[in-house]
Amino acid sequence: MAALDAKARATALKLINKFGKSVTLTRVTEGTYDPTTGELSSGSTTTEIPKAIIEDFNGNDYLSGLVEKGDRKITTPASGYSEPLPNDRFTVGSDVYTVVSVKTIWSGEQAAIYESQVRK
Repeated sequence: MAALDAKARATALKLINKFGKSVTLTRVTEGTYDPTTGELSSGSTTTEIPKAIIEDFNGNDYLSGLVEKGDRKITTPASGYSEPLPNDRFTVGSDVYTVVSVKTIWSGEQAAIYESQVRK
């Protein structure tokens, strides 16, 4: 089964790289508070530039009440990239979206793609 998992992940990566658009995924990690010194250490920022498929949600998605007007779905490959987390940011052209939630699509035991619900 592991060989099939690897093939599915590779296929997802290949298709998204072929048909996707370059985006920037930014994660800002807040600093930590040191009670001894009373100071906050500086946080860090990491960025990745995966290809992604960017879609609008359909009408049925709005019925749940979890998707708001203007939300988008950004699908990124799991192979070679970090899993987006809530509050991470995707930059698509000049638009910046904040990750609201992430759904992991699995291929057996390994993640194949991440579907992020994002909001301006």
